[in-house]
Amino acid sequence: MKGIDIYSGNGAVDFNLLKENGVEVVYIKATEGITYTDCTYRDFYNGAKAAGLKVGFYHFLRANNPISEAEHFLNAISGLELDCKCAIDVEVTFGQDNDKISSNVRQFADYLKAKGIDTCIYTYTNFYKNNLNESIRNIPLWVAEYGVDRPNISSEYVGFQHSENGSLSGINGDVDLNEFGEGILIGKTGACNTVEVHSESDTIKIIQQQLNTLLKKGLTVDGIEGECTISAIKEFQGVMGLVQDGIWGQKTVSAVNEIFSKPVDGVPYPHYEYATKYIQYRVGGKVDGVFSNGTKVNVQNWQAQHGLLADGVVGAGTWNKLLNENC
Repeated sequence: MKGIDIYSGNGAVDFNLLKENGVEVVYIKATEGITYTDCTYRDFYNGAKAAGLKVGFYHFLRANNPISEAEHFLNAISGLELDCKCAIDVEVTFGQDNDKISSNVRQFADYLKAKGIDTCIYTYTNFYKNNLNESIRNIPLWVAEYGVDRPNISSEYVGFQHSENGSLSGINGDVDLNEFGEGILIGKTGACNTVEVHSESDTIKIIQQQLNTLLKKGLTVDGIEGECTISAIKEFQGVMGLVQDGIWGQKTVSAVNEIFSKPVDGVPYPHYEYATKYIQYRVGGKVDGVFSNGTKVNVQNWQAQHGLLADGVVGAGTWNKLLNENC
């Protein structure tokens, strides 16, 4: 699941637009220490819930009495309906040793557990390895590491923050980008270690642009090969009759290239399996790669509906309409 985490510094957020761009999970900063409460957390909560997004809150843990910090956090989120585990954000030592930091996290988590609230830890790979001991290893992990396909960690994780300077329609400026597994949800288990999120890539951006043209998916062109992009690749492969492995391999590329070559296609014309399958996918009817008289009729109907000469031949004008317009 594609997700973001936000706080008051992110400014105004259009949650409906974020949802349209594939965001499913929103984590919101609620509190820090024993006195600070983020000024936008309730507005963000209301907006995210109204858009139908899954919502979670996080608390930035400092070096105070962890029970006092936990009570401050619970007072802030009291009465709010949560979808995701509450996250304990621990990423600064504040001069404490590993045992003290780990004890603080453990006490905070146990206090929330006693109140019936699921928790997880948010931290960076290096902090998890170097500043936390074994006492917290059974608490679900949401880990941050940038510029890598997967975090450099052997432990299972339910969330992976792969960028701190992502860009999404619906939010101004940089935003943290995450991929979450089912285990981030309250009452759920399941790591997302199998999700491979590539760092920003021109190749992935091109693939996303091509999928938007072919499938009219509205993918965010961010160069991140997340679950939405992989799902769209699989959908395209299914239409083409290819193995739906989510890998942009040679057969998938060949199918795309044949379609973008825009061959003149019709009953009396040469056979183009992938181009014909794409045409059938767009105009309706059986998708079998054979341009039959049935396909011709479906093309004619589609052409008539879109202001084209209804001759049943897919030439330049029809290809332009199929590929370059959202119809």
